[in-house]
Amino acid sequence: MRTGDQYLESLRDGRVLWVGGDRVDDVTTHPKTRAQAKRMAKFYDLHHDAELQDVMTFVDDDGVRRSMMWFKHTDAEGLRRKRIYLETVVRELDGGSTGRTPCANNYGLVTYEEDPQPWSDQSVGTDGRDLTVGIREFLDLAKEGDLNCAFAFIDPQLDRSKESSAKNSPALRIVETREDGIVVAGVKAVSTGTPFADYIHLGVFYRPGIQSEQVIYGAVPANAPGVTMVSREATVRDDFENHPVASAGDELECTVIFDNVFIPWNRVFHIGNPEHASLYPQRIFDWVHYEALIRIMVRAELMVGLAMLMTEHIGTYQLPPVQARLARLVEFYQTMRAHVIASETEGFISPAGLYKPNVLLFDFGRSYYLERYAEMRNEVIDLAGRASLLFPTEEQWTNPELREWLEPLQSGAVGEPYDRMRISRVIRDLFLSDYGDRVSTFEQFNGTPMLTTRMLTMKRSELSPSGRLTDLARKVCGIAAPVAPEVTAYTEQAEYARRLDGARAEGSLVR
Repeated sequence: MRTGDQYLESLRDGRVLWVGGDRVDDVTTHPKTRAQAKRMAKFYDLHHDAELQDVMTFVDDDGVRRSMMWFKHTDAEGLRRKRIYLETVVRELDGGSTGRTPCANNYGLVTYEEDPQPWSDQSVGTDGRDLTVGIREFLDLAKEGDLNCAFAFIDPQLDRSKESSAKNSPALRIVETREDGIVVAGVKAVSTGTPFADYIHLGVFYRPGIQSEQVIYGAVPANAPGVTMVSREATVRDDFENHPVASAGDELECTVIFDNVFIPWNRVFHIGNPEHASLYPQRIFDWVHYEALIRIMVRAELMVGLAMLMTEHIGTYQLPPVQARLARLVEFYQTMRAHVIASETEGFISPAGLYKPNVLLFDFGRSYYLERYAEMRNEVIDLAGRASLLFPTEEQWTNPELREWLEPLQSGAVGEPYDRMRISRVIRDLFLSDYGDRVSTFEQFNGTPMLTTRMLTMKRSELSPSGRLTDLARKVCGIAAPVAPEVTAYTEQAEYARRLDGARAEGSLVR
């Protein structure tokens, strides 16, 4: 398995990255990127921790010990084991302030692994090439190297008032098809964590008017000639004492520029078919959203803990109104936990034989979190009161002239004065800083915005008026079951995608 040092060394590969006005020559040493690089290195080193071996690793059928991010769960118990792994990673890396780790990014590759054939068969413009060979080869490469494959799916926003916007968009597109591969040019508007990835995982989200040459799925090395990453301003704070969470790293969202980048056929997963793009991309992010639900569940637990510690320290914990407000935070956390457990319990066996959590339950769990997060954040801040904002800096605290005046102001019902400062700093970093705002905003748009997720969810077959969810209402109303629609090649493909999305085809549900 890959070590943290091996990972850091792999990042020194000449990749082109701009963060603000700085051209970053080495992401492992630059002040704006080194903390995140170290945090991802810590992720890899966790797999070599003897005390965590049973949680972080497994032995495959060939007797090779591997990271649990490559574990194939074929039943509910296997999925639960994977969840404990994902949960442990979040807990070990700052309790949810970390965004997508390699195990989150690579979870999206499962879609290709489950059944690569449709990606090849539905492609347009490959001259009949079998893309499944390259898909399987890349999956083996990623697994053997413990690689980190960051997503780049989001295209530039369009002027929807003009029909020509999609055609004239600077979105990534194929500009040349060759015997040995394709050449692409354009941009991906948003790609998270790309400066710290080995490969950029290319894809698209279907939109009306998308051009066939803009439909590209594949993998490109982060240091490929012609690739330039342009990051937003970093929110990382290079000051551990005063910013214990914000100093841990910023994964950085980037616009990625592709200036005539060559992709060999063995790194092309699918091209050219907008209809295919309309069916499959959401399945890729299903797995990512399941990991996201686990991450925000842990973050909800952290919110409860911070509020409890602070109210205990300032002596308000036992007050009935405070108890009632804390109960709301506990309810928030427990509801998130219930969605995680229920999605596992109500999972199903996919056509490829993997046990998949119930998509409806983890998508709606994520929606529940996003709708209530701001309210719960405000509860934590309000319960902390002035302690969430007004507290000494480390430099003030260590100043002998100020210490005797400042220390009594931090004294509480329990613990040491410095304990309150530690709690205050975490609350400030997570909920009252540009770093914390970025963390919460990221979840709003993680893979798919909430509104889009709901719209896609309602397209699933079991949630249509002719689906099983209306069976009881039809029975009570005395209405006959609908006539089955005509089956075509396209509807078969759509139904297959929906089954993989979580539709409970007869006989597929495992309890």
